[in-house]
Amino acid sequence: MLFLLRHGETEFNQLGRFQGHMDSALTAAGIDQAHNMGAKLKTYLGQSAFSLHSSPLGRAKATARIIQSHIGGTDIRIDHRIAEIDIGDWSGMSLEDIEFTHPGALDGSTRYDWGFRAPRGETKVELLHRLLNWLAETEKSDVPIVAVSHGWAGLGLRSLYTGQSIETVGTKGTPHETIYQFIEGEIREL
Repeated sequence: MLFLLRHGETEFNQLGRFQGHMDSALTAAGIDQAHNMGAKLKTYLGQSAFSLHSSPLGRAKATARIIQSHIGGTDIRIDHRIAEIDIGDWSGMSLEDIEFTHPGALDGSTRYDWGFRAPRGETKVELLHRLLNWLAETEKSDVPIVAVSHGWAGLGLRSLYTGQSIETVGTKGTPHETIYQFIEGEIREL
């Protein structure tokens, strides 16, 4: 069983800037979101053994540490495979910045594919490959896994697990406070 969470809201999220592999601090709302997810997970996990995983990016690690303060555990397994999409040269930019520095680059794009167009960024195949590798490994776990990841990476994991497109699983968005439970081929929102 897998519990997938997105990191809490960050300053860049609030400003409409895309982080990719860059980082910005959690906002007060993001810290509250992490505490809320931790408290909710505690009711689901109880005293059960589990494994806590996090992306190596600071916003995910900060969220994981807050969650850990609620659910316990002794270590957080850092795994680069569940990091956010690398948007290369567009890291830290807003849509307006991207249009200004790369005129027309977003023409015809959707909210589900624009990031794959970033110069020196990650392709969809690269993102899904590393996520699939991690997901396959988690299915062998004897204990539930709690994983703190990101918006695009979370869409990719939900897509791979259900066999649905990123666009289909993305219709519900990528909210900061939703906990997704992957169990027996289905995904439930807690």
